[in-house]
Amino acid sequence: MPRLHESTSTSQSLPTQQGTSPHAGGAIGPNWRLMVLRGIVWGLIGMIYAPLFSGFVELFQHLGFGHATYVLAAALAGAIGAALYGAREVALIATGIGVLVGVFILMVLADHVTVMQVVLAAAAVAAMVGILLDFPERCSRHVPGKTLAGLATGACCGGFLALVEPFHPQPFSAFAVLAFLVSVNGVLYVATVRWWVRLSRRLHCESRPCYVIESLVMATLAGVAAGSVWMMIGPLINLEIGVWQSASAAMHDRIPMAILGGLFGGAIAGMLLEYFRFSWVHDL
Repeated sequence: MPRLHESTSTSQSLPTQQGTSPHAGGAIGPNWRLMVLRGIVWGLIGMIYAPLFSGFVELFQHLGFGHATYVLAAALAGAIGAALYGAREVALIATGIGVLVGVFILMVLADHVTVMQVVLAAAAVAAMVGILLDFPERCSRHVPGKTLAGLATGACCGGFLALVEPFHPQPFSAFAVLAFLVSVNGVLYVATVRWWVRLSRRLHCESRPCYVIESLVMATLAGVAAGSVWMMIGPLINLEIGVWQSASAAMHDRIPMAILGGLFGGAIAGMLLEYFRFSWVHDL
């Protein structure tokens, strides 16, 4: 099937000055309206990041990954968050598909379904939508590079937590962990994402047909959304006793403070990015 935007250029020129905002020219002081706006945007990103990270932490801890838990959880949450932020309308559609499929399966097949079946079903539906339907606004070829950036910066921040936690007298609070991760990871992401996008182009990650990239992005995000629905709802109706339910029950205890930490860290990071005139990266 021909793609409407297959021929659109995806190699838009990247700004040469990494820390220069498009609105910085000639400005004397910080633009407080834009600082507040960017703080709100990044606060919302932190609220999405928090439950993802908390769910991965509990799951990997129950699977016995030990100190590597922070590295894996932060890397995956960073990669998924970057894909959500970078894919825009594709991410919204994929997330909606994942939520709808997850809720539908839990309603119809509640006693005969596992979390992996829910994830795979949502991913399959989203992949088919990505293959069969056109998204005329813009191809999502830039998403692989952004995902690599989120994966790398998340792993670095998670590795730092894994190194310092043994020297801390008490386990880190969910609020402190999420405030640190969202703020530091966010700044590192914005500072390095252009390099990662250029690397993904050199590795030919963006040379695939647009519908292939979009279907993979949609399948991943829909699977994550469906899995999140299960993690939040499944154990409440006594589904799949075992490690998944134990992880979900523990995650429920962490969620309130984790979301507050993500909101706080994201808002601070967003305002600092605008104050120091880092570019917005949604147009890469």
